[in-house]
Parts: sequence; C-alpha cells; structure tokens
Amino acid sequence: MAKYKPDQGTIARTSAYLMVASLIVFGADTMYLWLRTAWRNADGTPGFMGRDLLGSPLPVLSEPLTPALIISVVFAVGSLYALYRFFQRPKVADLLIDCETEMRKCTWPTLEETWKSSVVVLLVVVFFTVVLAGMDLFLNFVATEYVF
Repeated sequence: MAKYKPDQGTIARTSAYLMVASLIVFGADTMYLWLRTAWRNADGTPGFMGRDLLGSPLPVLSEPLTPALIISVVFAVGSLYALYRFFQRPKVADLLIDCETEMRKCTWPTLEETWKSSVVVLLVVVFFTVVLAGMDLFLNFVATEYVF
C-alpha cells in the first residue's frame, strides 16, 4: 500500500514514529529479559523460555537463540510494522501534517533570548528554594522549641 501524502509532514511523522518505536524496542528488550529469567524450573535452571535451541550463541548478537528471544523479536517486528501502518492512516497522517504545518508558523526565540529566559527561570527557582528552605527551618524551630 502506498504511503498517504508522502511529501507532507515528514518531520512530524518521522519523529513521532521514532519516539514510539523506541518505546516498543525498550518493551521488547524488557520482555526478553523477563521471559528469559522469570520462567525457571524449580531447581533454578532455565526453563523452556531460557533453553538454548542451537547450543551456541548467535554470531552477531552473542546471545543464545531461545524461545524468549524469538517471541521478543516477533513482538518487536510486528509492533513496529503495526505502528508504521497506524501512522499511514489518513486521520493520523493528517493530524501530524497539520501539527508540522502549525509548528512552522510559530515564531521561535533566538538563542540569546532562550539563554536569558533560562537564566531568569533558574534564578527564580533558586530564590524560591532558599525562601522555602528558610521558612521550613523557621517553622521547624518554632515547632520543636515552643509547641512540642
């Protein structure tokens, strides 16, 4: 199936896909580790999910070929394909195209304006941290010396 409006919204589509794809890959890796370690026999030896199917590690991965690895890879590949298809749906693609179009209309601050604003924010945070710490110490002193 052809890509829906392939020339439009490429930055928004790519960034959205990569962000969600990274979560899928992290989830597949976590699932692999969980399947490999959680399914153990009563004596602590690897169970069915941790059993080495080849007898030696895979050449590039240096990991044994286990059912846990197969399930995790199939999950990751299937989820990544489903995610790709999801981003090609007309409603989703139009939303991402519109988001990118609106973001291009925004007026972004210069590096100098961003730097000055960041310094102001940090100074305000430090000021209020000192004020709240002082109030906490004062109220703690009052509570321990005069109340209790």
